[in-house]
This record gives sequence, C-alpha cells and structure tokens, in this order.
Amino acid sequence: MKRRSFFALGGACALCGCAGAVHQLPSVTKNNLGLAQGEVKASGGPPARRELTDEQVNDIMASALARIRPTAQQMCGEMNVGVCNWNITSSQSRAMNAGAGANGLIYVNRGLVEYTANEEEVCMAFGHEIGHQAANHIANNQTNQRTGALIGAVLGAAVGVATSRTYVPQTLMTSMTSTGARAGGAIGRISFSKSQEREADYLSAVILYRSNVDLDKARGLLVTMARASDRKDTGLLDTHPAGPERLAAWDQAVVQIRASKGALPARA
Repeated sequence: MKRRSFFALGGACALCGCAGAVHQLPSVTKNNLGLAQGEVKASGGPPARRELTDEQVNDIMASALARIRPTAQQMCGEMNVGVCNWNITSSQSRAMNAGAGANGLIYVNRGLVEYTANEEEVCMAFGHEIGHQAANHIANNQTNQRTGALIGAVLGAAVGVATSRTYVPQTLMTSMTSTGARAGGAIGRISFSKSQEREADYLSAVILYRSNVDLDKARGLLVTMARASDRKDTGLLDTHPAGPERLAAWDQAVVQIRASKGALPARA
C-alpha cells in the first residue's frame, strides 16, 4: 500500500471517532503515571483468588448493586444521553472481567468478585459498566465500526486502483475492498475507546462518591487488575488503557470529583 494511501485510511477513519467521551476528562501527567507504575510494580505479583461460595458471590453482587443503583439512575438521567434501563446479570465465568452490551446489558463475572478485596471494589466494577451505558458508548462504538468499515472499503478499492497501472481484476478489487472494510471496521472499533474506558471509570467514581462508597477502597480493584496484566504501557491500538495509566487517571478523576463535590465534568 502506498504511504499516502495508508495515511488516508488512518485520517479518514479518525473521522469515525467523532463520538468519544461525553465529558472533558482530566489529563494524566507523566508524574501521575510514574507514581502509578511504581505502585503497581511494588504491589507484588499476580493477585490471588478468594474462595467464595455461590451464595457469597450473589450476596456481594446484590449488596454492591443496591448501594449504588439509585444514585446511578439519578446520574444517568442527569446526563440524558445514554441507556438508563439496565439488564444487570451475573456470569459464572472465572475470568476477572465485566462487560456492557446492547439493550442495557450489564454483567459482572463471578471471577471478578473472587479477585476483589471488598464490596467497594465490586461497586466500582458495576459503576464502570453503568458508566458505559449512561454515556451511550455501546451505540457509539457500533456507529464507529459501521462508518469505519464503509470508509475502509472505499479507500481499499481506491488503493487497488492506485497501486495498479493496468487492468485491475475483479477478484483483486474485491479483495482490496474487503481488506479495507475489515481494517476500517477495526479502526472504527478502537476509535476513542480508551477515552471511553477512562470516562466509564470517571462516571463510576462519581456514582460511588454520591453513594458514599469509599473511593480509596474501590481503587484497589484497579491495582489488582494491573497486577494481573503484563501491560505496563498503553499502545496506540490498545482498546483499554494499561493498568498504571488507568490507575493514574482514576486518581486524577477522584481529585476533581472530590473538589467539585460529585459534580459531572463539563461536556466535551
């Protein structure tokens, strides 16, 4: 692919990311990041899993959700941009993960609860996924992916013509178009996803602050997740910030939230 065509694809797909974070988020300085990296490094190796019964897991999830749901509903209505009717469920997966999907779906894995040190960390996990829904990240990412695929397909076809001075076989044109669509769709998926992850953490912190949940205790989940990951730095094509960056961003968010007494930041 010619260099100008590669940059055209990247520049065009950057336009797909018109829907990123809803709010202006505090910046992470090198000093903030360095402190977080040092903390994660000093916190030890991979975290240990707690032994919990099914009943204990269910009770922790139910209690955590009950603590934050009323405030989360209020915040979502205040934002008035996303999905405020949630289908919240649990998963028996042992992976340390949670997620949000279409139609208000929110799930937290059993494995995530087993790796938490307290209920506040589970509150943070629920708050993060609620943040994705409240900011309409799921719908925005679907739009980004479709737009990216369309732009990629058009540019892929154009590259096929530009790189051949003679007749372009239909099979080659189809291949280039398909490749461009896949590449554009991938870029569309990751457009602004790191800022969306940071926003979901920020909104989780707002929910917890307004719900009188200890933000310092909740923070431990980010340290645990950073310990469980080998990634120490965020790459250009990563969809999630690396653990230390996420921890540093959380700390900056908490400073701002406490100073504003739980107000939402300005719109982007």
